[in-house]
Formats: sequence, C-alpha cells, structure tokens
Amino acid sequence: MDVSIVIPTRNRSNLLALTLRSVLCQRDVDLEVVIVDEASTDETPALLASVRDPRVRVIRHDTPRGVSTARNRGAAEAHADWIAFLDDDDLWAPDKLALQLEAARASGALWAYVGHININMHHVVTGGAPPLCPRALVEELPRHNVVPGGCSGVMVSRKGLAIAGMFDERLQPLADWDLWLRLSHAGMPACVPQPLVAYRVHGQQMSLDTSRVEAEFRILSERNPAASPAILFRYLGWWALRVKNHRSALQLFVRGWRQRRSDYSTAVLAADIAALARDILEHRLRVRWPIVHGPAELSEEHRAWRREGQEWIDRLVAGEGVGSRGME
Repeated sequence: MDVSIVIPTRNRSNLLALTLRSVLCQRDVDLEVVIVDEASTDETPALLASVRDPRVRVIRHDTPRGVSTARNRGAAEAHADWIAFLDDDDLWAPDKLALQLEAARASGALWAYVGHININMHHVVTGGAPPLCPRALVEELPRHNVVPGGCSGVMVSRKGLAIAGMFDERLQPLADWDLWLRLSHAGMPACVPQPLVAYRVHGQQMSLDTSRVEAEFRILSERNPAASPAILFRYLGWWALRVKNHRSALQLFVRGWRQRRSDYSTAVLAADIAALARDILEHRLRVRWPIVHGPAELSEEHRAWRREGQEWIDRLVAGEGVGSRGME
C-alpha cells in the first residue's frame, strides 16, 4: 500500500460525498481511506454506511474530540508509510496522490505539498495561484502559513511524523501551520506545482472563527516569534470578504495595518479596502464590477492556473472517471 488518507468529518454529509468521490477516483496509487467521524448527527453515518469500497474504513468518536485529535487518531490507525490528510470539504484532482508520491520519492523528502485553487459552492474557481518553491516556502513559513490547501495539500511520511511529532491537540485552525513548521525543521519538502487541491469556500471554515484563530496564534507565536500578526489579520480579512462579511473584513484589514509592520503597508491596505468597496457595490447594489482579489490584476499565469483547476473540477462534478467501486 502506498498512501493512507485520513479524513476527519463532522456533520458535513452534503460536502463529504463529493470529497469521497475525489479520493476514490485517485489514479495509479494503492490507497486506503481512514475516515474519523466526530460524532456526526446529520446524514453522515448513513452516507458512510453506503460506501461499498473495501479501501474505506470508518472510525467513530461518540463525542467530538476536535479535528487535531481526529487526525492523530486516523494517522495512528493508518497502514501505509505515507499519510495524506484531507478535510471533509475539500477536493482532489485524480492525479494528486500519484504525482505527490513521485515528487517525494524522487527528492527523498519527508513531506510534500501541491498547489491549490479556491472554489465556491457552485464549483466555480474563485481564486488560487502557483505555490512558492520549497526553499522559498520554508523561508517564508515562520511568518505565515504559505503551505497551499491547508491539511488537504500535504502528504507526510511516517518517518517525518516520527521526527516532527503529531498535531498539537490544543490547536485546531492553526494546527497545520504548527506541524508544517516542525516538519520544515526536519527537512525540505517536495512540491508538485499544479492546482491539485480545491478548497471549497462555504462560510463554515474554522479559519472564520477569528477569536479562536487569535487565541491559537498567541500559543503558536510563543514558540515561533517570527509569526506576523499583520499578515494573519489580513488573511482573516480576506476570508471575511469572501463570505461577504464586509464589516468584519474592514475591521480585520485595519487591525492588520495597525500592527505597523512592513509586511502590511498603507498601500496594501488601500488596495484591500478598494477591493472591499468593489465587492460591496457588486453584492449590495448589484453593480457588475469585477472584484480584484489582491492589489493587482490577475496575470496570464494565474488565469491559466485557474483554468487548469476548473477543468478537473468540472470532470469530477460530472462524475467522469468514477469507477464501479464507491458509494451506492
């Protein structure tokens, strides 16, 4: 067996079905799927009971223990030498695992990441750009989490986890950043610079829990003093903007700028507020005005990146490449 996939889930049956399809359609890799159900009370148990693929195992917690505990439990139950983490609301391109394994083995890296795109609930690409190269990523990682796709973009070897340790169960939204920092001390990652993970933006991500993120940032920054609160607040501001929480977006942008750091200048703040204003005009006044997600227009490279991601998303949603095994 090549890879064990660990999927923690709780009450997201409407999202989990397509997530599982994207896993079971992985090509050219021998895999198992370990799903840790965090005491779901919706249709998740029925959905999981309908899975007839022998590669899938389900572990149920009778009470919610937190996503970090669920990931650690799944990793402890995994059989393969490589473990890939996937959130229950994200999607994978069909070659994601095979290409990631190839890159990791070729470089001898203990962990590997891929590129990502953002999509909305209509499965339309709304964001995403090529990732940093491994050396630049490791250099930038102490300041902010630049690993694409959250947990869904990373695959790590058992040896890597043995050196770095597991997820800190005190942390939830920032637990992945904490682990990537420890893995970066263990060795340089491998990278597949293709848009192979889709991050679904739906307004219920842990990243939108600002108070929790701030509390965890204080814990993380104690062991990683280079962490930038300015970049964190700007990141939270953009997530608020993506889910149309305009008041919070403005407050977070200003809080980031008030940190008085060079990584969030007045010029960048002005560009973010201009993007916010355009979004308000389009959303509230229904004025058709394109939103610029950042201080500059998209380059042709970024447009091509998003087109490539949209192509495999469309095939996945249409059910192309779905084999005979899977969900009834």
